[in-house]
Amino acid sequence: KRQSLLRPGPLALLSALLAGGIGAVTQLAETSSAESAGQAAGATDVWSPHPEPDMAAVVHLPRHYRALDRTGSATDQPRTVLYGDERTGAIQVRLLFWDRAPAAPADQAGKAQGTGGETRYARTSVQGHEAALADTAYRRGETPRRLMRLVIRTDDDRMYELRVDMPRGTPEEDEGISVFEGARERLGIVKG
Repeated sequence: KRQSLLRPGPLALLSALLAGGIGAVTQLAETSSAESAGQAAGATDVWSPHPEPDMAAVVHLPRHYRALDRTGSATDQPRTVLYGDERTGAIQVRLLFWDRAPAAPADQAGKAQGTGGETRYARTSVQGHEAALADTAYRRGETPRRLMRLVIRTDDDRMYELRVDMPRGTPEEDEGISVFEGARERLGIVKG
């Protein structure tokens, strides 16, 4: 009597091997066709915490971002820390902090930033706090840029502003968007 290969065990094994092979081929094809998106995702795979005790916050950024500058103090508001991408320097992340919010988040997001350009606004909330988003397309000289901002007012009237400034229309824009979204989701605000 002849044994059939259509038994449940061999059939399941064959199905798994075929599905795995097809999945691997699909993954390779997607990676090569969307190389810049893959590079952006790969660049933001490992995140490191950057505690900012004077701001009562922890900023999480991809591991190749380093603090470059700090300004402000309790008497010189806002406090600011600037982070940069040490690989290309094309993307900058900035966290600003006020002990007392100078305005409502939507009003603060709408204040002129000296960039000109076109801005889209949206009201939102972050960790239960009132917040606003601003996304600005502008030019620095002849270079197209994009600035994404999140402004948060805590229940005890502190204010945070997370900014990511990046080149527009380049693979760095994809990475900058990923950095902004990841930093926004991971931002740690210490309760006051």
